[in-house]
Amino acid sequence: MSTPQHSQVVSHTPGRTRFKLPPHRRNYQEMKQIASCLQSHPDVHDVRFNAQTGSILVHYDPHRSDLQEMKGVMRDLGVVFADVTGSADLLSLSSSGKESSFNFNSAISDLNQQVLALTNGVINLRYVLPLGIGVLAVLQLITFGWQFEVVPWFVLAYFAIDTFIKLNSNQEPDIQNS
Repeated sequence: MSTPQHSQVVSHTPGRTRFKLPPHRRNYQEMKQIASCLQSHPDVHDVRFNAQTGSILVHYDPHRSDLQEMKGVMRDLGVVFADVTGSADLLSLSSSGKESSFNFNSAISDLNQQVLALTNGVINLRYVLPLGIGVLAVLQLITFGWQFEVVPWFVLAYFAIDTFIKLNSNQEPDIQNS
């Protein structure tokens, strides 16, 4: 079973949510900082965490806040979720019993929402990432020529086009929280 690299919502009922952080975020100081920031939210009643398991349990007023607001506080602290659509927040198992695979598009979408918010909508990773790979392809071509003996420029060009298509197909518009 692969280890998840992004945070997840593992249980949620109105007024109570349990987040699970990935192993690289499970140190006492960082989790204490996240917990204290959550606790400072006016609608949060109680926050408990376990650094060994990466679990953060948040109790809040369900009439004034919801799951999306709690996730927003976590995102503001740099926590990246595996899925931002909300439909697959709960840890799911496939029919073979293995943990569902990492979703590249959802991670990029989550990161893109943070970048859009920080840059007031100026920088969109759906365009910058493929453009960056394309520029690298052109630099490889100019610097090293056709390169048939190693990874050539046209492989990078293919990745640039493929990344652009994957990041922009079935795209829901990025919603900026203001």
